Amino acid sequence: MIVHQSSRKESNCETMATDDFISNLPDEVLATIISALPAIEAIRTTILSKRLKDVWRNVSRLDFDPKGVKKLFPAPNRRRSTVPVIQFGSNVCHDEGDDIDDTDPREEISRVVKNIDNVLLSHERNLMSCRIVHLSNSYRSGDVEKWIKYLTSEKKVQELAFLCDDFQHEFYPVSLFGWGLNLPSGIFSCRTLQSLQLTNYGIRFHRPFHHCHNLKTLKLYYCDIRTETLEAIVSSCDFMEHLSVCSSTSSLKQVRIFSQTVKTVELESLDLEGIYLSTQSLGALVLHSMKFPAKSLVIHAPNLRVFTATRKPITKNPYNFTRPSKQTKIAEILEYCTHLLKPVNYKASDPMEDPNLFNNLRELTIDLDLNDRREMLILCIVLQRCLSLHQLEINIEESRSEIEEATRDYSSVNSRLPYPETKLWEQRELCDCITFTLRQVSIKGFNGKDGEMEFPRHLITKGAKLERLEIWCNHDWSSEGGKATLGLLSLPRSSIDVSILLKPPPNLLVVLEDGFQP
Repeated sequence: MIVHQSSRKESNCETMATDDFISNLPDEVLATIISALPAIEAIRTTILSKRLKDVWRNVSRLDFDPKGVKKLFPAPNRRRSTVPVIQFGSNVCHDEGDDIDDTDPREEISRVVKNIDNVLLSHERNLMSCRIVHLSNSYRSGDVEKWIKYLTSEKKVQELAFLCDDFQHEFYPVSLFGWGLNLPSGIFSCRTLQSLQLTNYGIRFHRPFHHCHNLKTLKLYYCDIRTETLEAIVSSCDFMEHLSVCSSTSSLKQVRIFSQTVKTVELESLDLEGIYLSTQSLGALVLHSMKFPAKSLVIHAPNLRVFTATRKPITKNPYNFTRPSKQTKIAEILEYCTHLLKPVNYKASDPMEDPNLFNNLRELTIDLDLNDRREMLILCIVLQRCLSLHQLEINIEESRSEIEEATRDYSSVNSRLPYPETKLWEQRELCDCITFTLRQVSIKGFNGKDGEMEFPRHLITKGAKLERLEIWCNHDWSSEGGKATLGLLSLPRSSIDVSILLKPPPNLLVVLEDGFQP
């Protein structure tokens, strides 16, 4: 029997048109897919087919965020609208074209938030995670306390996130931080709760964290909290492993952590008077956009494996607590971490004191100006202290303006070096990590200047174990810098396995317009 190709194609199209692959999926798979949607979108799937009618009741994650449904509400200056409206806990949905009366956006958002109760009561299984964004009146009315108790006792939630007043400023003035978190003692001491994130609260007391023996991760974003309160919270959580604090108020003067369980500490956009970390278990320390006296940084963490210090914030910071011009320079932090300079309150007799913080370091990410002689010397010393370093990332940060660079007097600096500046890496003693352990290096913001070129040259010619070198060129890459950078590819390589990747800027064709080709 001969079947024409056109007939076969038509048959395949009819088969695909009649088969409903989504409806044939198991309930567990459908619930997993819908779990990735915001709560309101997950409930909306009930109108797509009968098969999906009750699937949302078994999702493992619920995300209540009224910000995501602001588009459902009419603008305040319009009297009539044709936008769709949905109600939690029901299958009612107004399609486009239905007229609805305008109302105050605050009232509409409050209505959506209040329907959280209906959704939670209609949900039928335990939750892996739940996130709730609410107005401040939900806290004043006791809804937040009610939700926490229900989620921890009935839903056995493992990951919990609450955010207060995240969007009120779009409708009317709001204070910088939310309401004081005056909750009952031990409300977070649930056996299943392992991760807690609080955003935009005033945390006056540590009572809610009493007996939190199972809480492993705590994230505090834009919270008003005092030094003593934060210290008491960490002490109350016997098995806390991860702590993140971002953009606190001036009430937080210092960060002091004395714990034998904390493994990761992330501090971002904080204006502090000092940092004191004393923990044998600390394996990762992350500092982003910090402002504090570098001399007030004391760290006793002999098992540190990952260290990150940059001046660029990772999370969105609408309040601009620490501007880049006022942030602590990473080079200064490294000076005190390597004990080139002695920090305040430094005790040489401390039994936990380890002068080499970087002895067991595996990953290092820092901002440095490779054109600055002082910062290059600091990098040399840091690498000499790193005996087990595997990954290194350097974000080149210009520490001086062009005017400062042109008027700077280098006579005092050069007089201390018995060789030219460009020979620094050749004359310095070889670092063991470059020779024996370093495998991956990434350099970002590269311009191809003389000072910057020396370090990658040294890595290529001396890094016997190097496997990958990435150089991300800056947007203002010059023609001379481009030629010099491309010249790195022709250097003799100490490692036969190394791959060198040059990430050019968008203006590569302009830079190479004189005919020099890679």
